[in-house]
Formats: sequence, structure tokens, C-alpha cells
Amino acid sequence: MKIPKIAIAGGLTKDFRVEFAGDYYTKVNNNYPNAIFNAGGIPIILPLINDINIIQEQLSCCDGLLLPGGIDVNPLSYEELPKPLLGNTNSLVDWYHISLVKKAFEMDIPILGICRGCQVINVAFGGTLYQDISYATETQILHKQDSHLSERCHPIFIEKNSFIYDIFGSNYLVNSAHHQSVKRIAPNFKTTAVSPDGIIEAIELVDEKIVIGIQWHPEMMASNDEITLKLFRKFIDCCK
Repeated sequence: MKIPKIAIAGGLTKDFRVEFAGDYYTKVNNNYPNAIFNAGGIPIILPLINDINIIQEQLSCCDGLLLPGGIDVNPLSYEELPKPLLGNTNSLVDWYHISLVKKAFEMDIPILGICRGCQVINVAFGGTLYQDISYATETQILHKQDSHLSERCHPIFIEKNSFIYDIFGSNYLVNSAHHQSVKRIAPNFKTTAVSPDGIIEAIELVDEKIVIGIQWHPEMMASNDEITLKLFRKFIDCCK
């Protein structure tokens, strides 16, 4: 049986060693490929290429696309001006990740976005973001924990008839490491999970195509939580 190959979108990070100072390197937290491998897939890390035709060729070798966490999405990509609490951004990374989403959708490739990846999906399909959660609510819920992300932080409440309901049930304790969140959800998407303060924790496309956004970091829990690993298994099954 063919083992699904899952593309993981690479980010960029600078090397600060003197001999390589300022050089960019492709960056992916190793928990993402580990989660894909442990769930039965083959992880393929995609380096950033500024060419839409090459992006199609990159994806043609793969059966699914995973968009990982990372830096903030530049609000100019959803036609808003930056606000004071916006963090670090990289417009080239935004362009690459958004282009991957649009091209994968066009090619009928299932898509899973995690944290920033969830936000990228929402922006790619016409939604907007809160540049900082404080612009949405004066919440008393911790959304950016100091403890390791293998630790749980807050509950989420999950909608029935959703991709994640059969895995996690109506509520689940998750970790949290974000300060941006989905604001206006993209057309043809629905909210499938929220935190107690109403912040959107999961979205999915209302369509036969598989496009899922997860705001927490399941890749950091999958190594010691069999239920969370099922999320990656279900996604990989959709890629067969």
C-alpha cells in the first residue's frame, strides 16, 4: 500500500553565527515531521521558492499539505494596517504559504493548518485575523503558555458534525501558544471549536474537500497522547 507523502511548508530563520550572519535557513520544528511519521505518513519538508510554477511541482510529489506554526501573518495580506501589538512578520513567507494553500486546493490536495497555519488558511480564503487577542476580548484565559507545549492549558468546546469531533468529542484540554486568532472567518468555512472566551480554536471548509485549521499545537502533544495522534492519522487517511 502506498504511504501518503505529506508536504510540510518550510519557514525561514536567520543564522547568527559570524561566518553565516544574516543567511536564511529553511525552518521546521521537528515535532511536525515526527507527528506525521508516527501517524503513518512520510514527511516532506518544502523550502520556500518564489515561483508559482515550482510550487505546483513541489505539491505534485505530495498527497497532503501541512502548514505549521510560526511568526505573525502580515495584516496587509488581508487589507488591514499593522497595529501596535503585531509581532514579527515576513511577507515572502506569507506569500509562499498562501500560494501553497491556494495551489493545493486547486489540486484537490487535503490541507491541515496548525496555529499560524490555521490563520494562513483563513486569510488565503478571504478571512481576517485579530492581530492580538486583546483586540478581540479582555480575556482571562491564557493563550500563550510559558510551560512546555506538552502541557495542557485550557479547554476547547467542539461542534458536532466536524472533522475533529469524532477524535476529541465535545470538549478537550489543549495547549496554547498564540497571540493572534481568526477574526472574520473565511467564506464557506465554519467554526468547529472555541475556547471558553469565544476565541476560535478550529475551522474547516464546508465542502467535500479537506481543509482543516487547528489553533493549538497538536504536534507537541502527539508523542504522548494517543487521542491527539489520531488527528494526524485521520488527516493522513484522507490523503490516501
